[in-house]
Amino acid sequence: MKTILLLTDFSDSATNAIHYAMRFFQSKTCVFHVMNVHKTGSFISDDLMTSPTENIYESFTKVPKQKLKTLVEDLEGSYNNPNHKFEIIVDFDVFTDAVNQAIKRNNIDYVVMGSNGITGAIEVVFGSNAINVIRQVICKTLIVPSDYTFKPISTFLLPLQFDDAIKSEQLKTISNFTTNYKLKLHVLRVCVKNETTNSISSDQEHLNGYNCKYSVEEETSFYQAVTNYLKTNAIDMTGLIVHDKNFIERLFTESPALELSKVIKVPLMIFHTREI
Repeated sequence: MKTILLLTDFSDSATNAIHYAMRFFQSKTCVFHVMNVHKTGSFISDDLMTSPTENIYESFTKVPKQKLKTLVEDLEGSYNNPNHKFEIIVDFDVFTDAVNQAIKRNNIDYVVMGSNGITGAIEVVFGSNAINVIRQVICKTLIVPSDYTFKPISTFLLPLQFDDAIKSEQLKTISNFTTNYKLKLHVLRVCVKNETTNSISSDQEHLNGYNCKYSVEEETSFYQAVTNYLKTNAIDMTGLIVHDKNFIERLFTESPALELSKVIKVPLMIFHTREI
């Protein structure tokens, strides 16, 4: 049984990601924990006066609980999948703290959320909550573009940055994922133009025995290489291996929003190798 954490702020982007998850995990036995996180500071005194008989927690949770119940009822009615069960969670905390607590408490296998946000260059692509989850939450995370419509999935691209060193444990995790969901694995090694790399021979050694398509592309920009590959290959999902905080900071500070937006045209699965 899979345990999936579905994050929602009730936006169209979040709802689209949840519907994607219903289709992606449709053949699996799952418990979906549908979660909404609120900041207590977003409430005003009038919220506490709506019903004098309710305690503070009940006042805070009444509206989001009802919205989650309505959402779950819609999902149950739309998909009618006997292998899917739903639980709802309302929390008041720092967003990533609430997510990490839910992951630990419910033994979550995957987090699912929408991609885009409201303000800022990078936030337009990923959304501030998605960025914070990538930075601070150690769990496989599926980020779905806000306007992406589900289609049958058959291919998965793992692009490796210039200094990425793929390890056996990471490769096993990714191979298990692609095998479990019957996806053809593509591995793209991006090299700096006019420079040789020892990573290629290391890749080939680690990939020996795995059923995958291995390609090398010389580019000055990692994201341009990925964009080029997506143009010439039918890819249904991409993945990134997040090694540490330095990797994440480089990912967001050295990559213009325009380049990131090209990569996030298809769903993105984040894998982590570090510990909290």
